[in-house]
Amino acid sequence: MNPSRTRIQVASILLFSAGVAVAQAPGTTSPAPATPDQPAAVEPAVPTSAPPTADRRGVTEELIVTGSRIRRKDLTTPAPVTVVTREQFESSGRMTIGDYLQTMPEQGNAPNFQLNTGGINYGADGTTRINLRSLGIARTLVLINGRRVVPGGLGASAAVDLNTIPTEAIERVEVLKDGASAVYGSDAIAGVVNVITRKSYTGTDLGAQYGLSGKGDAQTFDAHITTGTSGDTAGAMFSARYFNQQDSWLRDRSWSHQALDYDYTGGGVSESGSSRTPQGTVRIPKDPGNPTSPLCNGNALCLKMVADGWSAGKRWIRDPAGPYCGPNGLGQVVCFRVFKTSGPDNDFYNFAAQNYLTIPSTTIQGFSSGEAKFPVARGYYELSYTQRNSTQNAAPMPLNPGDYQNIVYSKDSVYNPLGTDLNFLGRRLVEFGNRTYAEDLATFRVVTGVDGTLPDAFGPAQGWFWNASVNYGRTSGTFTTGGSFRNSRVQTATGPSVPGPNGPVCVQTPGNIGTAIDGCTPLNLLGGPGSIGGSQQDYLAFTGTSRAYDQLLTAGADLAGDLFPLAADRPLSLALGYEFRHQLGSQVADPIAAAGDSADFNFKSTSGGFHSNEAYAELLVPILANMVGVEALEASLAGRYVNYSTFGDKFTYKLGARYTPVRDFTVRGTYSTAFRAPSISELYLGNKETDPAATDPCADLTAVPAAVATRCRNKGVTGNGSGDTGLQQLTRNGGNPKLQPETADAFTAGLVFQPQAVRNLSVTLDYFNVKVDNAIGVTGTPNILNGCYAGGVDEYCNLIVRNNAGLIQYVDDFYANVGRIRTGGVDFAIRYTLPTQVGRFALGFDGSYLAFYDITLKLKSGDVKIQGRDNYDAGSYGALPKFKATAGLDWSLGGFLAGMTGRYVTSFNECSNPYDPTTAQGGICDLGNGQANLYRHRVKSFYQLDAHAGYTLTSTLGKTTLFAGIINLTDKAPPYIYSAALANSDPNTYDYIGRYVYGRVQHKF
Repeated sequence: MNPSRTRIQVASILLFSAGVAVAQAPGTTSPAPATPDQPAAVEPAVPTSAPPTADRRGVTEELIVTGSRIRRKDLTTPAPVTVVTREQFESSGRMTIGDYLQTMPEQGNAPNFQLNTGGINYGADGTTRINLRSLGIARTLVLINGRRVVPGGLGASAAVDLNTIPTEAIERVEVLKDGASAVYGSDAIAGVVNVITRKSYTGTDLGAQYGLSGKGDAQTFDAHITTGTSGDTAGAMFSARYFNQQDSWLRDRSWSHQALDYDYTGGGVSESGSSRTPQGTVRIPKDPGNPTSPLCNGNALCLKMVADGWSAGKRWIRDPAGPYCGPNGLGQVVCFRVFKTSGPDNDFYNFAAQNYLTIPSTTIQGFSSGEAKFPVARGYYELSYTQRNSTQNAAPMPLNPGDYQNIVYSKDSVYNPLGTDLNFLGRRLVEFGNRTYAEDLATFRVVTGVDGTLPDAFGPAQGWFWNASVNYGRTSGTFTTGGSFRNSRVQTATGPSVPGPNGPVCVQTPGNIGTAIDGCTPLNLLGGPGSIGGSQQDYLAFTGTSRAYDQLLTAGADLAGDLFPLAADRPLSLALGYEFRHQLGSQVADPIAAAGDSADFNFKSTSGGFHSNEAYAELLVPILANMVGVEALEASLAGRYVNYSTFGDKFTYKLGARYTPVRDFTVRGTYSTAFRAPSISELYLGNKETDPAATDPCADLTAVPAAVATRCRNKGVTGNGSGDTGLQQLTRNGGNPKLQPETADAFTAGLVFQPQAVRNLSVTLDYFNVKVDNAIGVTGTPNILNGCYAGGVDEYCNLIVRNNAGLIQYVDDFYANVGRIRTGGVDFAIRYTLPTQVGRFALGFDGSYLAFYDITLKLKSGDVKIQGRDNYDAGSYGALPKFKATAGLDWSLGGFLAGMTGRYVTSFNECSNPYDPTTAQGGICDLGNGQANLYRHRVKSFYQLDAHAGYTLTSTLGKTTLFAGIINLTDKAPPYIYSAALANSDPNTYDYIGRYVYGRVQHKF
């Protein structure tokens, strides 16, 4: 190899932070890939918390284990760390590291490619994130090689998109399940996910994988190439990847093709949906002067309809064969019948059939890393780029004029045959096609730095390791919406109109064609599907485009080395460091949405940033070693001081201890304080609209307790109720610049058992307890409605705004330091390998038991404590089962390998709406302060089996691997969760696709 040439090549890359594939130096042969990339030693295809088994304890190189900045040879630390190897990830068949990490039992309620709630709250943006302990994605810190990663999403995002991490560059992932703010700073409350990339690679790796579901949809294709060279003085690696995922639809799965509801009073499961139908659904309004009577203004058709019974919530649907008929202003006869709310032939619109099950997405990635070694230092770089295009969808836009700023379907419209202003006329605009929400995002990241060891001239500090680096990342792109329309134009199109010479025209003054509104075509909401023509669509519709970015810049320096020994076999070690961080984020809203004129969701622009200066110190104290009764005893201490431009100073610390009385047994524990600075979005989010699952407690005052009915009337509801039968409620979220940082206390205590008598066996048991104070979040629309009308909390009632007809116009739910979260439980892990004459067997098991998960809301009227464990709550924390586990068994012999992986989620409670036990929508299990919702049922437990097998052929051309597998071997459907926002189940807990078959071919040379 030509060292000078290689050094020049890599130095050039360092200078320009770019490059193309490196060719090996002339005159050399291509050696086999380095040991970390060999698939020879098969490991269980599940993550494991167990420390490395005996055959892997012989570490000759000092490493930094996640959770510490001190280099060490002993990989067992006081804190629990789960290690996921590259081999485990590849054998799982999962296409991205994010999808794989979400199978960990310690993780829950994080978004992924199955989340298609763009039409509910813009909550789906194509990202895949991780949520340790279900404490929230913003409370898990994601790093690459110990450094921060720029957030990814729709601008001013709070967390890293795991899709932006270059899959082919990953060597392993270390998951620290403990607070680590003293070591890493903000966000490390629930834990840290540290992606370790390959440090060196020599050779070339080509591979492709294709898969599809048992239904023939959700096809995926993944292709990559990795090449690199390494030597004594320099090395570089380059990787490129293309990934494409096709869509699948709810209508193509038996468990999700129909929207369902659950009647807890004995009615059981029923078909559900929306009363905004393609045919058109109406309610006759209340008479303002007599709220218990309808307002018909003497119209014959209206009077005929209400003669057979009327209530504010009663609905009629347009039906040409219906018994109630009358002419509109053009002389056209329009007929109605009573809306059917039950039975298999009910009239609800099945929106489920028009939604994706899994979203289409395309990702292109490039990654490069390298180093150049000089006499006094080493220069290095990391460079990555990810381009992602993904799309979510929703059923065609539902239109009810009364949902938007007190708009009504005018009694003077030529298409209104009922002679009264209709504040509810639900029409599904199938002519507009599906609503779409598309992301086009690019993430760029570059790290460059120098490191080395101090020379002899530094005296006692000789040999100390130092490092200085700069880390820059930016995510930017567009968010495009389609299928919606403009409120202001709905107001004119549903207002007064008259016949004209070329068809009906909109007018400002009823009956006066001289006040015609230019460009406006009256909207016929009672003409049935297909009655809204192209000119009406052109007048109402728009395509919205918003721009977004996140930007991160960090610069830091670290110094670590040994001090002096006590009575152990290694000296005390000290690490010191400083980091500057500057973070910016923005989402520039589409002008129509920013003006509040979109009928889908409106939002204001968000823009802001912060900077911080941080310094840390960490001390490792080996106290005793190699004594009777004390194989090893060590303590650790870390502290971090931060100064943020948004809130000021904060200090956190961490204490740890590890005691090994004999080689077989170790006791470990940590106590730490942690913090999380408010994110840019939480501080500066422009008001945005969402539509979470929730129902109006005041819909029918004859069916609620007297105290609830009284509060409803005191808040503007008249007659026998609002009559609102909707399953979602418009909600406005917004930022709060006065937010204070979250603080946390985390405690872990664990046992590690590695018996000498049973080689290659490791067992770990770890208890965790985390308390988060000043927790930042939104209260949740169901909680606000419940707190106001059932709990009588005026602070909540003041957040609910009703329109002139008594319907909920919107609910304000802004970010705040809402209170406290406490969670605790036990993690259990086993790892065992058994070499035999018939092959090598490897077993892995990880389980997590949730002992408690409590939320305390701090209200002016008093604290409200909500118990989440063993419950499902779509409006707050999602699913919190008591126990989850994964297990894997693998076998290998020569070039053959095969294995199975199992995943289990125990059952949990799902409950009714607290005001209406006949529906699951807006369901809440714990009503606060020990008051439980007695209307509940158990969501079934779930298990899933995956299988894989492969063969590696070694030849003079290199190594060729053929690999195939089946995810969800038994085609297990997810359990029904009827209060879920979509698909009758939870995409954050279960696999949706069903049986999925994949095959991979890979060649290394």
